[in-house]
Amino acid sequence: MKYELIICFFLSLGITLLIGNSLIKLLQSFHIRQTIRTDGPKDHIKKKSNTPTIGGLIFLIPVVIFSCFVLLTRKSFQNLDFVIVFGVTILMGFLGFIDDYLKVRKKQNKGISGWSKLFIQLVTSIVICFFYKEGNWVIYLIWVFFIIAGSTNSYNLTDGLDGLLTSVSIASFLGLFILLEGVGKISLSYFVIVFMGALCGFLYFNKNPAKVFMGDTGSLAIGGAVGSIAIVCRSEIFLAFFATIPVIEALSVILQVISSQTSRKLIGKDLRIFKMAPLHHHFELCGVSEKNIVRLFFTIQFVFVILGGVILFHNYSGAL
Repeated sequence: MKYELIICFFLSLGITLLIGNSLIKLLQSFHIRQTIRTDGPKDHIKKKSNTPTIGGLIFLIPVVIFSCFVLLTRKSFQNLDFVIVFGVTILMGFLGFIDDYLKVRKKQNKGISGWSKLFIQLVTSIVICFFYKEGNWVIYLIWVFFIIAGSTNSYNLTDGLDGLLTSVSIASFLGLFILLEGVGKISLSYFVIVFMGALCGFLYFNKNPAKVFMGDTGSLAIGGAVGSIAIVCRSEIFLAFFATIPVIEALSVILQVISSQTSRKLIGKDLRIFKMAPLHHHFELCGVSEKNIVRLFFTIQFVFVILGGVILFHNYSGAL
């Protein structure tokens, strides 16, 4: 069983490395380039505006190939948990793809409206609740929606520097793998291992200086996978350990908006906690290099994953 996990990891890694350059050239031939937000760091417009986007397809293709193959050939994978996680991942990835496509077509950093995304995430949450209802249906729906919307959008916000979200997500999936092994959800362990292998391969193309960006296609898919796995494992609380950086990034945006709006109402001045949000841009404007920010954020995420893993090990060893 364990050697199969290793094989799956390296197969996924190999496929991603094999198709990466070809897909990047394809994206370049169709002039699918990243549209940089005008209110972001000014040097991003110069340095990143010609970089291809929708690169999330590079690591999603191995995940889709694996998932479809095992669903068709392995009865042990034909279970509700696997179908839900795979379905949410693909749905969020498709939502991100449409968003990226509209941005490229309009040549601006606005695709699908935020309310439209939230509506799709709400419908997704309703479907999950139908199969995993616990206690009061309305309260559980609110909780599931909070996890799905929070996860997808927080991982999306983290995608702002070369290799940042990719490296943080690898750490997140490592934590989820530890969780899944502990709760005995073997089919999802394979799913996560394949995702990790694909992300490790994608990091080769996405590290600084990035040859391609994953776009919302990749970030929303990752967030959807992480959130849905936490829900089906009934272990949402461990997102505090396995999605620490995305949670912090999302909180920085929320605090920035609150401080700005509150100060304008109370004293008529726009006072903000950070120089720019999400948090990684604050560090950029403080003079920290992209590479050092990515190293710092990955290290923090990895430490919290190890901490979460230790707590899980303690819980399960105590139960035994």
